[in-house]
Amino acid sequence: MKRAFLVITHGDMGIEAVKSMELLMGPQDNVKALGLHPGESVEDLRTKAFAVLEENEREYDETVLVVDLLGGSPSNVSLSTLAKYHEQKIITGLSLPLLVNLLNFSEAEDNTDKLIRDSIEVATEGMQLIDKTFLQHQN
Repeated sequence: MKRAFLVITHGDMGIEAVKSMELLMGPQDNVKALGLHPGESVEDLRTKAFAVLEENEREYDETVLVVDLLGGSPSNVSLSTLAKYHEQKIITGLSLPLLVNLLNFSEAEDNTDKLIRDSIEVATEGMQLIDKTFLQHQN
């Protein structure tokens, strides 16, 4: 399955996360990022998101959306895509481990739901409290 990813966040968080991911993995032609900036309208962001999705339809089987925060304007924009793209997959809680795993296994995993579940698990496992007791638990 040929898959694309669209990251939508407040400000440049998603744009910079994609740049960081590319530092680790090299350039990724199938990932785009949009940010909502002060003074920009949610409608402008929605228009940009739909333009990316329409462009991706010509080259990819699907586009998975990744947003920073459930309930924020970027996630509301992504939810609005469901009216046209009924099978749209949306992931909330952008993190670098999530993005790296999605891209690393995108071509190898045909089942999008499994790819997303596995990537969320990797991202969740990557969140750890590091304090003075951490090393004690590692032995």
